[in-house]
Amino acid sequence: MITIILSLTLAITACRGKVENTEEVKTGDTHTQGETSKYGGIYESYIASDFNTLDPAFATAALDGEIVSLLYDALVRFDIDGKIVPGLGKSWELPDDKTLIFDLVDNAKFHNGNKVTANDIKYSFERVLDPDVASPRTWVFDKIMGAKDFMEGTAEEVTGIEVIDDYKIKITLEEPFAPFLSMMGMPAAHIVDKNEIEKYSDQNDYALKPVGTGPYAFVEFKPGDRFVVKANEEYFAGRPFLDGINYRVIKDNSTAIAEFEAGNLDVLSIPSVEIDRFANNPQYKPYIINNNTFWNYYIGTMNDKAPFDNRNLRQAVHYAINREAILNAVIPNTSVASHGPIPPGLDGYRSDITSYSYNPEKAKEILLEEGYSKENPLKVKFYHAESASNVALLEPVQAMLNEVGFKVELVSMEWNAYRAAVRQGEPDLFYLSWGADYPDAENYLYPLFHSTMTDGGGNETRYSNPEVDALLELSHKTQDYKERIKLYQQIEDRVIEDSPRIWMYLSRNWTVYKPKVQGVQIYRIFNADKKLDIWLDK
Repeated sequence: MITIILSLTLAITACRGKVENTEEVKTGDTHTQGETSKYGGIYESYIASDFNTLDPAFATAALDGEIVSLLYDALVRFDIDGKIVPGLGKSWELPDDKTLIFDLVDNAKFHNGNKVTANDIKYSFERVLDPDVASPRTWVFDKIMGAKDFMEGTAEEVTGIEVIDDYKIKITLEEPFAPFLSMMGMPAAHIVDKNEIEKYSDQNDYALKPVGTGPYAFVEFKPGDRFVVKANEEYFAGRPFLDGINYRVIKDNSTAIAEFEAGNLDVLSIPSVEIDRFANNPQYKPYIINNNTFWNYYIGTMNDKAPFDNRNLRQAVHYAINREAILNAVIPNTSVASHGPIPPGLDGYRSDITSYSYNPEKAKEILLEEGYSKENPLKVKFYHAESASNVALLEPVQAMLNEVGFKVELVSMEWNAYRAAVRQGEPDLFYLSWGADYPDAENYLYPLFHSTMTDGGGNETRYSNPEVDALLELSHKTQDYKERIKLYQQIEDRVIEDSPRIWMYLSRNWTVYKPKVQGVQIYRIFNADKKLDIWLDK
């Protein structure tokens, strides 16, 4: 999941000093019915930008996925630890390594009152695969038997999605694919009502008037101003405690801080420059939560054109950057140095992974062998999304690269223009991040490094290595979990050696809440928090 903009955006800017971490909070699922004193109240929150869409078939940005999870449900969801738990599918069985059979809850309704049945599951999945819909998330379902025929227009349905009865559905894959169950919790796998979709001749109209099954129902959206949801009184898993949530659109950190301190917001994502002040203030310190995330920030190299079709030059970039020094100077409180694609917290992560240490002399040596030096530098364009935080982080990178024999031009662009430029392969270097769509290390490997994932997938660097492709494909078929983890680690070692991405850091969130906000839980999967357990102490 590529993004720079997050809900309650990580405001990463230059920071003085480093404060001691407050205790991480971890709680289990606690939502129960009957605690009447917890019900009621409007939670005043904010988002740092407008969302792009509320249609699950098109939700690719983190913010879109977070909101989709409030408005809709999938067959499964993720708990606070990133483990798979029931959603619309109350239980499931795997009779063989290519088949899943889901038994559905029988009391789920769309916000319009229509009951959810297995036909809605089949419709929603086939809609994502429909070439006329043109969803960017076909890869979530394209391993289902018959999906490719359906996408090519040679079949009228996906044969591998079989409705057994109103509350039972069978999904058959073309071949074994171990992470498939996890993918059923992704935004694209959330369920829509065919009746609502077909009300609109333009599917973009539906995207702004969504009707789902989730714990909250859409009320209104005013671009640049606010987004409002209300509690779903008939939610199959139990009504949320809150009556609703008001999300104001606040793009400026200073405005968000002022609104929080004035009592107009119940929550604030603390910008890096403000962490010291909030963490050392007894008024706020007890109500701060900080946590590591799965968001892995990196510098990408464009591998299908000169100069970075040359692995030696990609490695030179790695050796030239002193990531620890940059992070300690610029974002000490909101970052943990990263040395590979698989983040801590996922099986397959290794704390002792072999990576690149800071070695500017080695970088100079490589560049000299390739015909470059400070006197005859290699000119490269380094694109990034416009923001003061990006500039603060990337200017030291620029200086370090220039010191060894590159001549780097930083190119700042508006977000949408920047994303388009990266997709079109314009930059030599670019700066992005990747977060988990589902809690499996495969999500940090196949989408980012398989050669087929360059168009609409996560392989923005256009990296291609037949050996890596073969290992990734083998991992999909490997049912033995320990063997699959070994394959992931082999893949990680190879892509670190090839160096299409220079891993910089994993982000760390700092969030402060008003004292009245109770039941806060911190989820590491970006779309896992359905805001079921938050309540307001009145």
